[in-house]
Amino acid sequence: MSNREAAYVLTVQLRIKPHCVEDFARELSALRRVIEQEPDCLYFDALQNMEHPHTILLVEAWTSRDYFEQVQLKRPYYAPYLERVRPMWAQERKQRHWHAITA
Repeated sequence: MSNREAAYVLTVQLRIKPHCVEDFARELSALRRVIEQEPDCLYFDALQNMEHPHTILLVEAWTSRDYFEQVQLKRPYYAPYLERVRPMWAQERKQRHWHAITA
């Protein structure tokens, strides 16, 4: 990750309904391919808990929180993606906001 001091990191923990994990993974893979093309995306990864495979952790790094909230979240592909995946969630997602404290 370049320019760490300016980086904004978002983690999103999701609990997916067990019977929806494969469908969710397909939707997320398609979204990831698009997001990784965004010039202000520094990093994007999706992790699956080995003991609880219906728990997913997204880790995203962006150039700034302002960019993420004012530009990225308004991209035309977000609303349709959320509309498709929200019914797959077993509970509301947990978002956490981070920034680097070391260079």
